[in-house]
Amino acid sequence: MSYEGGFSGRSNKLVDGCYSFWQGGANAIASSFYAPGDQMNDPWLERQGDEALGFSLLFDAPMLERYILLCAQDIHGGLRDKPSKPRDFYHSCYNLSGLSVAQHCDFGEEVYGDLEQTRVARTHPCYNIRIDRVRDMLQLTW
Repeated sequence: MSYEGGFSGRSNKLVDGCYSFWQGGANAIASSFYAPGDQMNDPWLERQGDEALGFSLLFDAPMLERYILLCAQDIHGGLRDKPSKPRDFYHSCYNLSGLSVAQHCDFGEEVYGDLEQTRVARTHPCYNIRIDRVRDMLQLTW
């Protein structure tokens, strides 16, 4: 994680908003191995509503949230790679997914912005879809 609060693809590269999910999600999955309790159960599916995951992430989640909300947002809507770039659907998707990962962990009361306006739905870091949709898919019989 860089000084700005976001992730970059590799060393000596600038921060890129899409890595908020690619690296943030991978770190969240790795962080779950340090969660208390049964390691065979999926901690994202065990929680209900806005209940926190109960374990800390291996990166500074409030800084990632702050980067996305301050630097990745475009004034006309959408999200972007970095402040000098235009908005696009790809970076909007993965910035929002990274924001979800950062917001729905147990890092205390440190939140950036107004929760009513900045809170996004919880997504599963393995599937990158909302938790309720993952539950629905897992209950289907094929």
